[in-house]
Amino acid sequence: METVKEEITITAQITRFVREDILNLVPYMPSNEPCKIKLDANESPYDVPLEIKERIWKRLMDEHFNYYYDPTCDEVRENLSKYTGAKFDQIFVGSGGDEVIYDIIMAFAGPGRDVIIPFPTFSSYEIFSTIAGSNVIKVPLLKKQEKGKCFWDIPIDDIKQHFTKDKPQLMFLCHPNNPTGDYFDDDKLEDLIRNFNGIVAIDEAYFEFGGKTFADSISKYPNTIVIRTFSKIFSLAGLRVGYAIGHEDAIAQLFKVKMPYNVSLFSQIAAVEMLRQTDWLKKVQQEFIKERERLQNGLEKIDGVTVYPSSANFFLCELKKPKDVVYEELLKKGILTRRFGDDVLKDCLRFCIGTPEQNDLLLASLKEIMSSK
Repeated sequence: METVKEEITITAQITRFVREDILNLVPYMPSNEPCKIKLDANESPYDVPLEIKERIWKRLMDEHFNYYYDPTCDEVRENLSKYTGAKFDQIFVGSGGDEVIYDIIMAFAGPGRDVIIPFPTFSSYEIFSTIAGSNVIKVPLLKKQEKGKCFWDIPIDDIKQHFTKDKPQLMFLCHPNNPTGDYFDDDKLEDLIRNFNGIVAIDEAYFEFGGKTFADSISKYPNTIVIRTFSKIFSLAGLRVGYAIGHEDAIAQLFKVKMPYNVSLFSQIAAVEMLRQTDWLKKVQQEFIKERERLQNGLEKIDGVTVYPSSANFFLCELKKPKDVVYEELLKKGILTRRFGDDVLKDCLRFCIGTPEQNDLLLASLKEIMSSK
């Protein structure tokens, strides 16, 4: 009994030490449910081919593990310059897109500054902004239906109501948006960028699946920073490599707040090797686009499933059955999907696009679950 009382006392004491704005923060906790098919985290189902891994191992064998590796990721930046067309000093590399997001917040937001976030969107924007002590302003997206198609729209007038001229702000725009799946209207986004007093961070984690980008508009809009990752099309989610493209003056600020030696020797070498595999990347990209169309057609034929359009490697679907029931039934069949706690997504599940075989199993399982009483 005394031990229980002591534990309660310690818990209360630790809680008293925690920052008030962190106390009720819900951490990002990915599912670790055992499964046969993992479709919950928007990863690539295609592992890096063995011959490419062997090139990476070969380079690693010639390196010194006992020394810190390049703190500014120069070789990665040089190869990214060729891949993106951006200048060397317009590129910043971080430990995954998450660290790039965090560094942007640390450099351009922080205590007392506003961070504007249209939602639902990637949860890390809000979590990291709260950790940094920023004032988070969430503006709900508009769910619309036109010509029998459902989609999500960005409410630019509602967002602009929160713009200030007296102090700088930060705004995140996910392009295409996760978890809703598609792009917002370019003219609306440009309207927001032109009228914003601060940095607009445009998250293009899914750029390779849709092809639209603001990276070519940096000279026109120097207040934009584009965020990308190696975790999706490049199949390097486990190695954590992300990068930013922006005006050189904006990129210079990110180097001031980043962790020293933030990207490991292994991750930098793997990123460089993957950037050289243009043929393999193109093949994977074509496979994703083909499967995306096939999976969408299959989902649209299932009664009780509303499919939102996607330019990414996943689909958000609204269900006429309780999402928790569908989630659990899919999990019983070995298929892990993603469900959300937001009220606006209370009837939705998100499915990553898998291999053709995985997609066939998803469609068959979902059809069976939705048709059962």
